[in-house]
Amino acid sequence: MKNILTLALLLLSICTYSQKDLITKDVTLNEMQKKQIIDSLTQELEEFYIRPNAIADIKKKLNENYKKGIYKNIISPNEFASKLSTDLLEFSKDLHFRVMYDPEWVADQQKKGNKEIQQKIKAQELTEAKKRNFGFQQTRILEGNIGYLEFDYFEDPAIASETAAAAMHFFENTDALIIDLRKNNGGAMEMGQFISSYFYSGKELPLYKYYYYEKGRKKIEREMWLLPSVPGKRLADIDIYILTSNSTFSAAEWMSYSLQNLKRVTIVGEKTAGGAHPIDRKVLPNGFSVNIPFGEVKDPITNQDFEGKGVMPDVLCKSEEAVNSSHLLALQNLSLKNKDSVGNDLDWFIPVVKNRQKPLNVDPEILKSYQGKFGKSELVYEDSKLYYRWNNIVTLLMIPLEQDLFMFDGDNDFRIKIVSEKNEITAIKRIYPDGQERLYKKE
Repeated sequence: MKNILTLALLLLSICTYSQKDLITKDVTLNEMQKKQIIDSLTQELEEFYIRPNAIADIKKKLNENYKKGIYKNIISPNEFASKLSTDLLEFSKDLHFRVMYDPEWVADQQKKGNKEIQQKIKAQELTEAKKRNFGFQQTRILEGNIGYLEFDYFEDPAIASETAAAAMHFFENTDALIIDLRKNNGGAMEMGQFISSYFYSGKELPLYKYYYYEKGRKKIEREMWLLPSVPGKRLADIDIYILTSNSTFSAAEWMSYSLQNLKRVTIVGEKTAGGAHPIDRKVLPNGFSVNIPFGEVKDPITNQDFEGKGVMPDVLCKSEEAVNSSHLLALQNLSLKNKDSVGNDLDWFIPVVKNRQKPLNVDPEILKSYQGKFGKSELVYEDSKLYYRWNNIVTLLMIPLEQDLFMFDGDNDFRIKIVSEKNEITAIKRIYPDGQERLYKKE
Protein backbone atom coordinates (compact mmCIF):
# COMPACT_ATOMS: atom_id res chain seq x y z
CA MET A 1 0.00 0.00 0.00
CA LYS A 2 2.89 2.37 0.73
CA ASN A 3 4.14 2.13 -2.88
CA ILE A 4 0.63 2.69 -4.24
CA LEU A 5 0.15 5.76 -2.07
CA THR A 6 3.53 7.09 -3.20
CA LEU A 7 2.42 6.69 -6.82
CA ALA A 8 -0.90 8.40 -6.10
CA LEU A 9 0.83 11.34 -4.42
CA LEU A 10 3.27 11.65 -7.33
CA LEU A 11 0.41 11.74 -9.84
CA LEU A 12 -1.37 14.22 -7.59
CA SER A 13 1.64 16.54 -7.48
CA ILE A 14 1.81 16.51 -11.29
CA CYS A 15 -1.92 17.15 -11.68
CA THR A 16 -2.04 19.92 -9.08
CA TYR A 17 0.27 22.24 -11.00
CA SER A 18 -1.36 23.94 -13.97
CA GLN A 19 -1.39 27.24 -15.79
CA LYS A 20 -4.07 28.36 -13.34
CA ASP A 21 -1.23 28.65 -10.80
CA LEU A 22 0.03 31.64 -12.77
CA ILE A 23 -3.40 33.25 -12.79
CA THR A 24 -4.16 32.61 -9.09
CA LYS A 25 -0.74 33.20 -7.57
CA ASP A 26 -1.94 36.39 -5.85
CA VAL A 27 -5.09 34.76 -4.41
CA THR A 28 -4.74 33.86 -0.73
CA LEU A 29 -6.90 31.95 1.72
CA ASN A 30 -7.82 33.04 5.22
CA GLU A 31 -8.63 30.73 8.14
CA MET A 32 -12.39 31.19 7.80
CA GLN A 33 -12.28 30.11 4.15
CA LYS A 34 -10.20 27.05 4.99
CA LYS A 35 -12.68 26.03 7.70
CA GLN A 36 -15.58 26.52 5.25
CA ILE A 37 -13.87 24.24 2.75
CA ILE A 38 -13.17 21.51 5.35
CA ASP A 39 -16.72 21.68 6.74
CA SER A 40 -18.22 21.46 3.25
CA LEU A 41 -15.87 18.61 2.33
CA THR A 42 -16.87 16.54 5.36
CA GLN A 43 -20.55 17.23 4.61
CA GLU A 44 -20.08 15.88 1.08
CA LEU A 45 -18.40 12.81 2.57
CA GLU A 46 -21.38 12.20 4.82
CA GLU A 47 -23.73 12.48 1.85
CA PHE A 48 -21.86 10.43 -0.74
CA TYR A 49 -18.72 8.56 0.38
CA ILE A 50 -19.16 4.83 -0.07
CA ARG A 51 -17.48 3.86 3.20
CA PRO A 52 -19.81 5.28 5.85
CA ASN A 53 -17.85 3.62 8.66
CA ALA A 54 -14.74 5.57 7.66
CA ILE A 55 -16.34 9.02 7.47
CA ALA A 56 -16.19 9.85 11.18
CA ASP A 57 -12.48 9.04 11.37
CA ILE A 58 -11.62 11.10 8.25
CA LYS A 59 -13.70 14.02 9.55
CA LYS A 60 -12.02 13.81 12.95
CA LYS A 61 -8.48 13.81 11.51
CA LEU A 62 -9.15 16.72 9.14
CA ASN A 63 -10.57 18.81 11.98
CA GLU A 64 -7.68 17.83 14.26
CA ASN A 65 -5.22 18.98 11.61
CA TYR A 66 -7.06 22.30 11.39
CA LYS A 67 -7.07 22.80 15.18
CA LYS A 68 -3.37 21.89 15.43
CA GLY A 69 -2.57 24.59 12.87
CA ILE A 70 -1.32 22.13 10.22
CA TYR A 71 -2.96 24.27 7.55
CA LYS A 72 -2.23 27.65 9.17
CA ASN A 73 0.75 28.64 7.04
CA ILE A 74 -0.80 27.48 3.78
CA ILE A 75 -2.30 30.48 2.00
CA SER A 76 -2.03 29.36 -1.64
CA PRO A 77 -5.29 27.76 -2.89
CA ASN A 78 -3.39 25.16 -4.94
CA GLU A 79 -1.14 24.22 -2.03
CA PHE A 80 -4.17 23.88 0.25
CA ALA A 81 -5.93 21.67 -2.32
CA SER A 82 -2.80 19.52 -2.61
CA LYS A 83 -2.46 19.18 1.18
CA LEU A 84 -6.12 18.21 1.63
CA SER A 85 -5.75 15.65 -1.15
CA THR A 86 -2.66 14.19 0.50
CA ASP A 87 -4.45 13.97 3.85
CA LEU A 88 -7.55 12.33 2.34
CA LEU A 89 -5.38 9.73 0.62
CA GLU A 90 -3.47 9.07 3.83
CA PHE A 91 -6.54 8.88 6.08
CA SER A 92 -8.73 6.81 3.75
CA LYS A 93 -6.20 4.79 1.67
CA ASP A 94 -8.70 5.44 -1.15
CA LEU A 95 -6.76 6.46 -4.24
CA HIS A 96 -9.57 8.32 -6.00
CA PHE A 97 -9.75 11.28 -3.61
CA ARG A 98 -8.55 14.58 -5.02
CA VAL A 99 -9.24 18.20 -4.01
CA MET A 100 -8.88 20.84 -6.74
CA TYR A 101 -8.88 24.61 -6.95
CA ASP A 102 -10.59 25.72 -10.15
CA PRO A 103 -12.86 28.76 -9.65
CA GLU A 104 -13.90 28.81 -13.30
CA TRP A 105 -15.13 25.21 -13.22
CA VAL A 106 -16.95 25.80 -9.92
CA ALA A 107 -18.62 28.97 -11.26
CA ASP A 108 -19.84 27.08 -14.33
CA GLN A 109 -21.17 24.22 -12.19
CA GLN A 110 -23.07 26.64 -9.98
CA LYS A 111 -24.84 27.90 -13.11
CA LYS A 112 -25.72 24.44 -14.43
CA GLY A 113 -29.35 25.42 -14.71
CA ASN A 114 -28.38 27.94 -17.37
CA LYS A 115 -28.60 26.20 -20.78
CA GLU A 116 -26.06 28.57 -22.31
CA ILE A 117 -23.52 27.74 -19.60
CA GLN A 118 -24.23 24.02 -20.03
CA GLN A 119 -23.58 24.26 -23.75
CA LYS A 120 -20.37 26.17 -23.06
CA ILE A 121 -19.17 23.46 -20.63
CA LYS A 122 -19.95 20.66 -23.08
CA ALA A 123 -18.27 22.54 -25.93
CA GLN A 124 -15.11 23.06 -23.84
CA GLU A 125 -15.05 19.40 -22.79
CA LEU A 126 -15.49 18.27 -26.38
CA THR A 127 -12.69 20.56 -27.59
CA GLU A 128 -10.29 19.20 -24.98
CA ALA A 129 -11.31 15.60 -25.71
CA LYS A 130 -10.70 16.10 -29.43
CA LYS A 131 -7.22 17.47 -28.74
CA ARG A 132 -6.46 14.16 -27.02
CA ASN A 133 -8.14 12.18 -29.82
CA PHE A 134 -10.50 10.90 -27.12
CA GLY A 135 -7.58 9.05 -25.54
CA PHE A 136 -6.63 6.97 -28.59
CA GLN A 137 -2.91 7.39 -29.24
CA GLN A 138 -1.69 4.62 -31.55
CA THR A 139 -3.07 2.01 -33.94
CA ARG A 140 -0.57 -0.10 -35.86
CA ILE A 141 0.13 -3.61 -37.09
CA LEU A 142 3.11 -5.48 -35.66
CA GLU A 143 4.99 -8.35 -37.33
CA GLY A 144 2.82 -11.43 -37.77
CA ASN A 145 -0.38 -9.40 -38.31
CA ILE A 146 -0.68 -8.57 -34.61
CA GLY A 147 -2.71 -5.41 -33.90
CA TYR A 148 -1.46 -2.86 -31.38
CA LEU A 149 -3.78 -0.29 -29.79
CA GLU A 150 -2.61 2.29 -27.27
CA PHE A 151 -5.04 4.56 -25.48
CA ASP A 152 -4.48 6.54 -22.31
CA TYR A 153 -7.97 7.60 -21.25
CA PHE A 154 -11.47 6.10 -21.25
CA GLU A 155 -13.57 8.90 -22.76
CA ASP A 156 -17.38 8.75 -22.65
CA PRO A 157 -18.63 6.84 -25.74
CA ALA A 158 -21.37 9.46 -26.05
CA ILE A 159 -18.72 11.66 -27.68
CA ALA A 160 -15.95 9.14 -28.46
CA SER A 161 -17.73 6.11 -29.94
CA GLU A 162 -16.96 7.05 -33.56
CA THR A 163 -13.22 7.33 -32.84
CA ALA A 164 -13.28 4.10 -30.83
CA ALA A 165 -15.17 2.30 -33.61
CA ALA A 166 -12.67 3.61 -36.19
CA ALA A 167 -9.81 2.24 -34.09
CA MET A 168 -11.49 -1.17 -33.83
CA HIS A 169 -12.24 -1.11 -37.58
CA PHE A 170 -8.49 -0.75 -38.20
CA PHE A 171 -7.95 -4.16 -36.57
CA GLU A 172 -10.69 -6.08 -38.38
CA ASN A 173 -8.23 -8.25 -40.32
CA THR A 174 -5.67 -8.89 -37.58
CA ASP A 175 -4.98 -12.32 -36.07
CA ALA A 176 -4.44 -11.06 -32.50
CA LEU A 177 -4.69 -7.72 -30.68
CA ILE A 178 -2.53 -6.07 -28.02
CA ILE A 179 -4.23 -3.29 -26.04
CA ASP A 180 -1.77 -1.03 -24.24
CA LEU A 181 -3.25 0.43 -21.04
CA ARG A 182 0.07 1.07 -19.29
CA LYS A 183 -0.47 4.86 -19.25
CA ASN A 184 -4.25 4.74 -18.91
CA ASN A 185 -5.57 6.36 -15.72
CA GLY A 186 -9.23 5.47 -16.29
CA GLY A 187 -12.29 7.54 -17.09
CA ALA A 188 -15.74 6.36 -18.20
CA MET A 189 -16.44 2.67 -17.60
CA GLU A 190 -18.87 2.82 -20.53
CA MET A 191 -15.83 2.95 -22.84
CA GLY A 192 -14.59 -0.29 -21.31
CA GLN A 193 -18.02 -1.74 -21.99
CA PHE A 194 -17.93 -0.48 -25.60
CA ILE A 195 -14.46 -1.87 -26.38
CA SER A 196 -15.08 -5.17 -24.54
CA SER A 197 -18.23 -5.79 -26.58
CA TYR A 198 -16.10 -6.17 -29.72
CA PHE A 199 -14.52 -9.30 -28.25
CA TYR A 200 -17.71 -11.39 -28.19
CA SER A 201 -20.21 -12.60 -30.79
CA GLY A 202 -23.25 -10.87 -29.35
CA LYS A 203 -23.22 -12.83 -26.09
CA GLU A 204 -25.27 -11.54 -23.17
CA LEU A 205 -22.77 -11.28 -20.34
CA PRO A 206 -22.63 -8.94 -17.34
CA LEU A 207 -19.35 -7.02 -17.07
CA TYR A 208 -19.86 -5.09 -13.86
CA LYS A 209 -22.45 -4.79 -11.14
CA TYR A 210 -22.34 -1.65 -9.07
CA TYR A 211 -24.12 0.73 -6.75
CA TYR A 212 -23.76 4.40 -5.97
CA TYR A 213 -25.25 6.99 -3.65
CA GLU A 214 -27.35 9.95 -4.67
CA LYS A 215 -28.10 12.91 -2.40
CA GLY A 216 -29.59 11.82 0.90
CA ARG A 217 -27.57 8.57 0.67
CA LYS A 218 -30.15 7.06 -1.65
CA LYS A 219 -28.60 3.83 -2.92
CA ILE A 220 -28.93 3.06 -6.65
CA GLU A 221 -27.99 -0.42 -7.92
CA ARG A 222 -27.13 -1.17 -11.54
CA GLU A 223 -25.46 -3.71 -13.84
CA MET A 224 -23.41 -3.09 -16.99
CA TRP A 225 -23.59 -5.79 -19.70
CA LEU A 226 -21.89 -6.38 -23.02
CA LEU A 227 -23.59 -4.33 -25.72
CA PRO A 228 -25.91 -6.29 -28.05
CA SER A 229 -24.39 -4.58 -31.13
CA VAL A 230 -21.32 -2.56 -32.07
CA PRO A 231 -20.35 -0.66 -35.24
CA GLY A 232 -18.33 -2.82 -37.62
CA LYS A 233 -16.88 -6.30 -37.33
CA ARG A 234 -16.43 -8.03 -33.98
CA LEU A 235 -13.06 -9.55 -33.00
CA ALA A 236 -14.60 -12.52 -31.21
CA ASP A 237 -12.22 -15.19 -32.50
CA ILE A 238 -8.79 -13.65 -31.97
CA ASP A 239 -6.53 -13.64 -28.91
CA ILE A 240 -6.54 -10.40 -26.90
CA TYR A 241 -3.64 -9.19 -24.75
CA ILE A 242 -3.85 -6.25 -22.33
CA LEU A 243 -0.71 -4.45 -21.15
CA THR A 244 -0.67 -2.95 -17.65
CA SER A 245 1.66 -1.03 -15.38
CA ASN A 246 1.49 0.20 -11.81
CA SER A 247 0.00 3.41 -13.26
CA THR A 248 -2.96 1.62 -14.89
CA PHE A 249 -5.90 2.89 -12.86
CA SER A 250 -9.65 2.84 -12.31
CA ALA A 251 -11.77 2.09 -15.43
CA ALA A 252 -8.69 0.74 -17.23
CA GLU A 253 -8.22 -1.69 -14.36
CA TRP A 254 -11.88 -2.67 -14.49
CA MET A 255 -11.79 -3.59 -18.16
CA SER A 256 -8.65 -5.65 -17.53
CA TYR A 257 -10.06 -7.34 -14.42
CA SER A 258 -13.46 -8.11 -15.95
CA LEU A 259 -12.09 -9.62 -19.16
CA GLN A 260 -9.48 -11.55 -17.20
CA ASN A 261 -12.18 -13.14 -15.04
CA LEU A 262 -14.15 -13.98 -18.19
CA LYS A 263 -11.01 -15.77 -19.50
CA ARG A 264 -11.11 -13.58 -22.61
CA VAL A 265 -7.75 -11.79 -22.30
CA THR A 266 -4.19 -12.41 -21.20
CA ILE A 267 -2.82 -9.55 -19.09
CA VAL A 268 0.90 -8.84 -19.48
CA GLY A 269 2.95 -6.38 -17.42
CA GLU A 270 2.86 -5.08 -13.86
CA LYS A 271 0.26 -5.19 -11.12
CA THR A 272 -2.10 -2.23 -11.49
CA ALA A 273 -2.57 0.68 -9.05
CA GLY A 274 -5.69 -0.63 -7.27
CA GLY A 275 -8.36 2.08 -7.63
CA ALA A 276 -11.71 0.34 -8.08
CA HIS A 277 -14.23 2.98 -6.98
CA PRO A 278 -16.16 5.28 -9.34
CA ILE A 279 -16.03 8.98 -8.47
CA ASP A 280 -18.11 12.13 -8.74
CA ARG A 281 -16.81 15.69 -8.60
CA LYS A 282 -18.53 17.85 -5.99
CA VAL A 283 -18.48 21.64 -5.59
CA LEU A 284 -16.91 23.12 -2.43
CA PRO A 285 -16.82 26.80 -1.33
CA ASN A 286 -14.30 29.41 -2.51
CA GLY A 287 -13.59 27.88 -5.93
CA PHE A 288 -12.71 24.39 -4.66
CA SER A 289 -14.04 20.97 -5.65
CA VAL A 290 -13.40 17.35 -4.66
CA ASN A 291 -13.47 13.95 -6.36
CA ILE A 292 -15.35 11.60 -4.03
CA PRO A 293 -15.65 7.81 -4.47
CA PHE A 294 -19.43 7.57 -4.36
CA GLY A 295 -20.01 4.03 -5.58
CA GLU A 296 -18.67 0.51 -5.51
CA VAL A 297 -18.24 -1.95 -8.39
CA LYS A 298 -18.13 -5.74 -8.09
CA ASP A 299 -17.17 -8.33 -10.66
CA PRO A 300 -20.16 -10.62 -11.39
CA ILE A 301 -17.93 -13.71 -11.38
CA THR A 302 -15.73 -13.13 -8.32
CA ASN A 303 -18.15 -10.78 -6.51
CA GLN A 304 -15.00 -8.88 -5.55
CA ASP A 305 -12.99 -5.87 -6.65
CA PHE A 306 -9.30 -4.89 -6.59
CA GLU A 307 -9.45 -1.77 -4.42
CA GLY A 308 -6.07 -1.29 -2.74
CA LYS A 309 -4.79 -4.57 -4.24
CA GLY A 310 -4.55 -4.00 -7.98
CA VAL A 311 -5.08 -6.43 -10.82
CA MET A 312 -2.44 -9.16 -11.09
CA PRO A 313 -1.22 -9.90 -14.65
CA ASP A 314 -1.23 -13.42 -16.07
CA VAL A 315 2.31 -12.77 -17.32
CA LEU A 316 4.30 -10.64 -14.89
CA CYS A 317 7.10 -8.53 -16.37
CA LYS A 318 8.48 -5.01 -16.22
CA SER A 319 6.22 -2.42 -17.81
CA GLU A 320 8.83 -1.47 -20.40
CA GLU A 321 9.10 -5.11 -21.51
CA ALA A 322 5.37 -5.67 -21.91
CA VAL A 323 5.05 -4.88 -25.64
CA ASN A 324 7.78 -7.32 -26.71
CA SER A 325 6.67 -9.96 -24.18
CA SER A 326 3.05 -9.86 -25.38
CA HIS A 327 4.07 -9.72 -29.05
CA LEU A 328 6.27 -12.80 -28.61
CA LEU A 329 3.52 -14.63 -26.74
CA ALA A 330 0.99 -13.76 -29.44
CA LEU A 331 3.29 -15.04 -32.20
CA GLN A 332 4.04 -18.28 -30.35
CA ASN A 333 0.35 -18.97 -29.67
CA LEU A 334 -0.63 -18.20 -33.27
CA SER A 335 2.18 -20.42 -34.57
CA LEU A 336 0.87 -23.34 -32.51
CA LYS A 337 -2.66 -22.78 -33.78
CA ASN A 338 -1.50 -22.62 -37.40
CA LYS A 339 1.32 -25.19 -37.37
CA ASP A 340 -0.36 -27.26 -40.10
CA SER A 341 -1.33 -24.29 -42.25
CA VAL A 342 0.30 -23.71 -45.63
CA GLY A 343 2.39 -20.54 -45.69
CA ASN A 344 2.61 -20.21 -41.90
CA ASP A 345 5.52 -17.77 -41.52
CA LEU A 346 4.93 -16.78 -37.90
CA ASP A 347 8.10 -18.50 -36.72
CA TRP A 348 9.99 -16.14 -39.05
CA PHE A 349 9.12 -13.21 -36.78
CA ILE A 350 9.77 -14.86 -33.40
CA PRO A 351 13.59 -14.38 -33.52
CA VAL A 352 13.03 -10.74 -34.49
CA VAL A 353 10.98 -10.04 -31.39
CA LYS A 354 13.33 -12.04 -29.17
CA ASN A 355 16.21 -9.94 -30.49
CA ARG A 356 14.20 -6.80 -29.76
CA GLN A 357 13.74 -8.00 -26.19
CA LYS A 358 17.41 -8.82 -25.72
CA PRO A 359 19.69 -7.69 -28.57
CA LEU A 360 22.55 -10.07 -29.35
CA ASN A 361 26.08 -8.69 -29.43
CA VAL A 362 28.64 -10.53 -31.56
CA ASP A 363 32.37 -10.19 -30.93
CA PRO A 364 33.80 -7.58 -33.37
CA GLU A 365 36.61 -9.96 -34.36
CA ILE A 366 34.03 -12.55 -35.43
CA LEU A 367 32.15 -9.91 -37.44
CA LYS A 368 35.41 -8.90 -39.15
CA SER A 369 36.05 -12.52 -40.12
CA TYR A 370 32.78 -12.58 -42.09
CA GLN A 371 34.01 -9.96 -44.59
CA GLY A 372 34.34 -10.98 -48.21
CA LYS A 373 32.71 -11.20 -51.65
CA PHE A 374 30.03 -13.76 -52.41
CA GLY A 375 29.00 -13.36 -56.05
CA LYS A 376 27.25 -10.01 -56.41
CA SER A 377 27.03 -9.78 -52.62
CA GLU A 378 29.69 -8.44 -50.28
CA LEU A 379 29.94 -8.35 -46.47
CA VAL A 380 31.73 -5.22 -45.21
CA TYR A 381 32.84 -4.40 -41.64
CA GLU A 382 32.74 -0.67 -40.84
CA ASP A 383 32.49 1.30 -37.59
CA SER A 384 32.09 -1.87 -35.50
CA LYS A 385 29.15 -3.01 -37.63
CA LEU A 386 28.62 -5.52 -40.42
CA TYR A 387 26.91 -4.46 -43.65
CA TYR A 388 25.48 -6.39 -46.58
CA ARG A 389 26.18 -4.79 -49.95
CA TRP A 390 24.53 -6.07 -53.15
CA ASN A 391 25.95 -5.26 -56.57
CA ASN A 392 27.48 -2.04 -55.18
CA ILE A 393 23.97 -0.55 -55.21
CA VAL A 394 22.17 -1.48 -51.98
CA THR A 395 23.80 -1.43 -48.53
CA LEU A 396 21.94 -2.81 -45.48
CA LEU A 397 22.92 -2.96 -41.83
CA MET A 398 23.09 -6.58 -40.61
CA ILE A 399 21.51 -7.27 -37.21
CA PRO A 400 22.50 -10.52 -35.49
CA LEU A 401 19.76 -12.96 -34.51
CA GLU A 402 22.38 -15.62 -33.78
CA GLN A 403 26.15 -15.46 -34.01
CA ASP A 404 26.00 -16.54 -37.65
CA LEU A 405 22.44 -15.53 -38.63
CA PHE A 406 21.51 -11.95 -39.55
CA MET A 407 18.44 -9.95 -40.44
CA PHE A 408 18.43 -6.50 -41.97
CA ASP A 409 17.48 -3.09 -40.70
CA GLY A 410 14.51 -2.03 -42.86
CA ASP A 411 14.21 -5.20 -44.95
CA ASN A 412 12.68 -8.46 -43.73
CA ASP A 413 12.40 -10.24 -47.09
CA PHE A 414 15.38 -12.52 -46.44
CA ARG A 415 18.18 -13.26 -43.97
CA ILE A 416 21.83 -14.17 -44.28
CA LYS A 417 23.35 -17.31 -42.76
CA ILE A 418 27.13 -17.54 -42.56
CA VAL A 419 28.39 -20.92 -43.79
CA SER A 420 31.71 -22.21 -42.50
CA GLU A 421 33.74 -25.38 -42.88
CA LYS A 422 36.75 -26.26 -40.73
CA ASN A 423 36.62 -22.77 -39.14
CA GLU A 424 36.75 -21.03 -42.53
CA ILE A 425 33.96 -18.93 -44.07
CA THR A 426 33.07 -20.66 -47.32
CA ALA A 427 29.72 -19.17 -48.30
CA ILE A 428 26.65 -17.23 -47.30
CA LYS A 429 23.11 -18.49 -47.56
CA ARG A 430 20.06 -16.40 -48.32
CA ILE A 431 17.10 -17.73 -46.32
CA TYR A 432 13.52 -16.75 -47.20
CA PRO A 433 10.32 -16.78 -45.09
CA ASP A 434 8.89 -19.70 -47.11
CA GLY A 435 11.93 -21.86 -46.26
CA GLN A 436 13.75 -21.51 -49.59
CA GLU A 437 17.52 -21.06 -49.50
CA ARG A 438 20.16 -19.84 -51.97
CA LEU A 439 23.88 -20.46 -51.51
CA TYR A 440 26.58 -18.00 -52.64
CA LYS A 441 30.18 -19.25 -52.39
CA LYS A 442 32.96 -17.01 -51.20
CA GLU A 443 35.30 -15.78 -53.96
